[in-house]
Amino acid sequence: MRFSLRPVAFTLLLAAASALRSATPAETSALGTAEPEPWQNPFALHAGTEPPAATMTVFADEAAARTLDATRSPFVRSLNGPWKYHWSATPAARVPEFWRPDFNDAAWTTIRVPSNPEVEGYGVPIYTNIAYPWKPVEPPAIPADSLNHVSSYRRTFTVPPEWAGREILLTFDGVNSFFTLWLNGEKLGFSKDSRTPATFRLTPRLRAGENLLAVEVFRWCDGSYLEDQDFWRMSGIFRDVTLWSTPPVHLRDFRVETRLDADYRDAELALDMELKSYAETAGEIRIEAMLFDPQGTAVSCGPMAAKVAAPKPGVKKIVSFTTQVAAPLKWSAETPHLYTLLLTTKDASGRTLEVIPWRVGFRSVEIKNGQLLVNGQPTLFRGVNRHEHDPDLGQVVTRERMIQDIRLMKQHNINAVRTCHYPNVPEWYALCDEFGLYVVDEANIESHGMGYDEKTLAKNPLFSDAHLDRTIRMFERDKNHASVIAWSLGNEAGAGENFSRTYTWLKEHDATRPVQYEGDRGFAVSDVVCPMYPSPESVRVYAALPREKPFIMCEYAHAMGNSTGDIWAYWRPIYDGAPHLQGGFIWDWVDQGLRTPVPASRQIERLDNPKSLPLDPKLGTFFAYGGTFGPAGVASDGNFCANGLVSADRTPHPGLAEVKKVYQPIQLRAVDLARAEIELKNWNDFLPADAWLAADWRVVADGAVVQQGKIENLALVPRATQRLALPVAPITPAPGVEYFLEVSFKLKAATPWADAGHEVAWEQFQLPLAAPARALAAPAANLPPLALARADGRIVVTGDGFRAAFSEKTGFLVSLESAGAELLAAPLTPHFWRAPTDNDRGNHMSEPSSNPRQRSPLLWRTAHEQWRATSVDLRERGGRAVEIIATGTYPELGQQTITWTILASGDIEVATTWQAPRENALRPPEMPRFGMQTTLREGFDNLTWLGKGPQETYWDRQDARVGLYRGKVADQYFDYIKPQETGNKEAVRWLALTDAAGRGLLAIGEPLLSANALHYATEDLFCATQHENFYRYQMPDRKTVTLNLDLKQRGLGGDDSWGALPHGYYRLPGVWPTSYRYRLHILRGGENVSELARTELPR
Repeated sequence: MRFSLRPVAFTLLLAAASALRSATPAETSALGTAEPEPWQNPFALHAGTEPPAATMTVFADEAAARTLDATRSPFVRSLNGPWKYHWSATPAARVPEFWRPDFNDAAWTTIRVPSNPEVEGYGVPIYTNIAYPWKPVEPPAIPADSLNHVSSYRRTFTVPPEWAGREILLTFDGVNSFFTLWLNGEKLGFSKDSRTPATFRLTPRLRAGENLLAVEVFRWCDGSYLEDQDFWRMSGIFRDVTLWSTPPVHLRDFRVETRLDADYRDAELALDMELKSYAETAGEIRIEAMLFDPQGTAVSCGPMAAKVAAPKPGVKKIVSFTTQVAAPLKWSAETPHLYTLLLTTKDASGRTLEVIPWRVGFRSVEIKNGQLLVNGQPTLFRGVNRHEHDPDLGQVVTRERMIQDIRLMKQHNINAVRTCHYPNVPEWYALCDEFGLYVVDEANIESHGMGYDEKTLAKNPLFSDAHLDRTIRMFERDKNHASVIAWSLGNEAGAGENFSRTYTWLKEHDATRPVQYEGDRGFAVSDVVCPMYPSPESVRVYAALPREKPFIMCEYAHAMGNSTGDIWAYWRPIYDGAPHLQGGFIWDWVDQGLRTPVPASRQIERLDNPKSLPLDPKLGTFFAYGGTFGPAGVASDGNFCANGLVSADRTPHPGLAEVKKVYQPIQLRAVDLARAEIELKNWNDFLPADAWLAADWRVVADGAVVQQGKIENLALVPRATQRLALPVAPITPAPGVEYFLEVSFKLKAATPWADAGHEVAWEQFQLPLAAPARALAAPAANLPPLALARADGRIVVTGDGFRAAFSEKTGFLVSLESAGAELLAAPLTPHFWRAPTDNDRGNHMSEPSSNPRQRSPLLWRTAHEQWRATSVDLRERGGRAVEIIATGTYPELGQQTITWTILASGDIEVATTWQAPRENALRPPEMPRFGMQTTLREGFDNLTWLGKGPQETYWDRQDARVGLYRGKVADQYFDYIKPQETGNKEAVRWLALTDAAGRGLLAIGEPLLSANALHYATEDLFCATQHENFYRYQMPDRKTVTLNLDLKQRGLGGDDSWGALPHGYYRLPGVWPTSYRYRLHILRGGENVSELARTELPR
C-alpha cells in the first residue's frame, strides 16, 4: 500500500517551479513584475497550514470514542457562534490592523459563524451559472471593485486547563474564498480552496488566559477562477470552526482499506497510520487497532498492535497493520453495514494518549468487463446531483438538513449522489456511510466561464498547482469513507495537462476507486464514460456494442421547474438488460431559492439584501433566485439555479414521484391479466426482495378496494425474475366500472430513513373486465322537452332547471345556468396554448420564430381569437335534443368543427374534429395543447376527479395510480419557484368542480381527458414567464376557476432546459387530423357523481 501523503508544501513548491518553467511569457506576465498579493497569486495556495489529513475526532478513552459523538470528547471545542464582524465593500476599504489585540472593535456588529454574510445582511447574493461575476476576466487577477467584499472577524477563546501540555489545533472546514488567520496579533498563515479544511497549529503562539483570533476573508481570489460553479456566489466562514487538541505524539493521519478476496467473501483490513511528534519526545509509543462489528462486538482477527519509538519533530513515521477478517458484513447502499475501528496510542506506561474512532465499511469497487462492480456485483446508480443549499442559511447546511435530504432520497429510491461540484461538509460523508448512499466525490474545480478552448484553465500552467492541490485535499480528507465509490476531477473545466496530472496522481495513490471526468470528451482521464445530458438515442447507441468502460451519466434529466418528462427513455435500455449502462445522476436535487420577505411595495429594489426587507406576516415570504437582488450590471442567470427535484424547503416536486417510480428496485409487467398473472424483477444488487419488503395486492373499482391479499411466496434474489398468478376471485363487472389490479411492495421493518410500511415499489394494471354503462333511470320520454329561442345574437336552449346559450357568431357556449345561477365567467372555446414551462422557454416555444420558413408555436397563444365561423347550424331532434354544429377556420392554421348536443337531461355532449389546411406554404407549428377552455365563476373551489393522481401528471410524466381524488382548486397549483404551467391531470375519466353545497359542473371524458383546473388564467402564467424575475406573490388574486378540458397537451421534456424538445411521441404536430369528445353535466347538489359519470345518456 502506498501511503498517500508527502510533505505537501515541498510538493507544491516543486510543482510551482515546474509550472513557472513551462509557462509562456504571456502567462507569466499575468502575474506582473512584482510578486502579487497572496489572494491574487495562483502559486500561493496555503501558508502555515498543516498537511491535509483524514477527517478525525480525538477522544480520551474507548468508551467515549465508541459513541462517535464529538461532544463526548474533552479535546474538542466548537468555535461556532457569534463573532465580532466588520464588512468592507472593497479590499482597499478593509480595516487595517484589525488583528491587533489592542484594536477597539466595540463599534463592530456580530455575525454568526458559520454563515454567509450575503444572507446575514451584508453585500448582495449573486447567482450566475457560467459568467464570472466580475470584469474584466483576466486570470489570475481579480479586479478590486465594489463587489470583492472583505469580511473581518474577531473572537476570543480560552484554552481549557485540562489541555495543558497538549498540542492545540484550529480547523476551518470551509471559508470562501481566501482567508488569513492571526492569533494574538501574529499572522499564522492563509488558505484557499473554500471546500476543504485548513488546519493551523496554534500552540507556539498561545497565551495563558484569553486568546484572540482574527480572520480576514476575501469574497473572491485567484482561486475563484476555479470555483465557477452553477450556484450562488457567496463568501464568509460558512462551515464549522473547531478548536481541538492532541497529545504531543499524535496519529496525524490514517488510511483504511478493505480488500475483498476473489470470492468477495473474506477481507483484508489494511491500515496505514502516520505518527507525528510536535516536540522532542523520548520513549516508545504503543499503537493499537481494534475492530467492532455493527452490533458492537469485538471482531476476532489478527493482532493489530505495535510499539514504535516516537519520531523526531519533522520526521514522518508510518505504521502499518494488516489483518484478515472472515466473512465481514459488506457495505453497500442497500446494506450499509459499518464496523467501528478504534485507533489508540499509549505511552510506555500504558496510559492512553488518544483514541480515534472510524466507521469502516467492507466493500470493493472495481471495473471489469466494462462494468463498475461494487463487491463484485454490477451496480445501478439511481443518482442525483446535490448542491449544498439551505433556503434560510445559504450555503450553510445543518446536520438536520442533511438527514432530511438523505431520508427523502432514500424514500424515493435514490441510492447515489454526486457532490456537485465540490467536496461537501465532512459530516455528509459519514451520514452517507451510515444511511447507505453511493458518493461520487468531486474536486472543487470548475472554470466554465473560461470556455473549453485554449483559454481553459486546464491548459494554463499557472493553475496547475491549484488543480492538483484541490484534488489532493479532497482525497486526503475523504479517502476512508466507504460511501465514496469514485473520484471526480471536477466539472466543466475543459481538458488539458492539469487534469492529466490530477488523474495520474489519483491513480498512483488510490487503486481502490475509479476516477471520472466528463470535461475530457475523449475520456482519456476518466475510467467511466460519464456524459452530460446525452440524448436517449446516444444512450441506446452506446448500449448496442461491447464496451470497455461503464456508461454512467454524470448529469441528465434537467429538472428545472415543471420537468423530468420521459426519464423512462434513459432507463428502458437498462431494464432491457444493456450491461454497460449503469444509470446516472439527475440534475439536480434542490432548488437554490433563498427565503425572502415579500416586499410591501411588491417590488424589490436592486441591491437589496434579503435581510434588509422587513417580514410582514400578512405578506409572507417567497423564494428568491438569480437577479432578485441585483446588482445592476452583473451577470445573472435568473431561475436557472432552480433545477431541483425538491423545492428549497425540501417540498417534493411532483416530478420526484416519477423518479421514485422509474428508480424503484422492483419492476413489474403484466403477463396474462385475465388470470392475474404478472412478472416481477428484482433490480437490487444485493438484497433479496423478501429480506426487506412485504408485498400485497388489491383490486380497485373506481377508487374503491373490492379484493385484496398478501403475496407470501416471494423468491426474488437480486436480478432474478418471478412470475406470480395472484388469487383474484372471479369478478362480475358492474356497469361502467373499471377494475385495476394494484401490487405494492412496502418496508417490512423501520429503517433509519423510513417507517415500516413505507411503499418502495408499486404497479397498477387495468384488468380486462367491462360491462356496458347503465342507462339513466329516467327515460328521455319522461323529461320535459327542450325549449329553443334566439335572442341578442344567441341560441338559447332551456331545459329542466338549466339554460345554455351559444353565440350565433362563433357557435361557442357562452352561458350555462343552473336554477337561474350562472356557472360560466367566460365562454367555452377551443384552446391550443399553455403557459410555458422552463423547458418550453428553453426551446423557444414562446418566442417569435427568426426563421421565415419555420413558424413559432407562439401563434397558438391567440389562435382561438382568430376563429372565423363559416357556419353555425342548428338541428332539433324532437324536443329531446338539440345539435349546434359550428364549423370554422383559423387562418393558415387549420379548420375545426365543434358539435354541441344538448339533451333534455341537462347533459351537453361536445365533439370536435381538427383538420390542418391541405395546401399551405408553411406547415402549422406544433401545438402546445389541443383542447377547450372556460372560466367558472367564483365559488367552485372543490375538485374531484377519477384519473391519475394525486400529483399533477403529464403525457410524458404520468406514473401515477388511477384513482378517485379530491382536493381544493387552490392546491392544484404547484408553487414552482417561477410561475409556469402546472396542475394537469392525465387519464381523467371524469372531473367535477363544485361549491360547498355540491353544485357545479361535471365533465366526463369519452373516454379520457387531459384536464386542469386552476385559479390562475393561462395568460397570468404566460405573462409571468415573460419576465426575467417574476414571483407568485406578483400574480393576480383570482377566485374564478380556469378549466381546461383537453385531448392532450404536449409533454414536458427535460433532456435539458436550453433547447431540447419533448420526445417525439409526446408532441402534437400542427398538421395532424384528430378528434375527441366529452360531455358536461350540471350538478345541483346531492348527486352520486361517480354513478352519474358512468351512466349512458338518454336519447
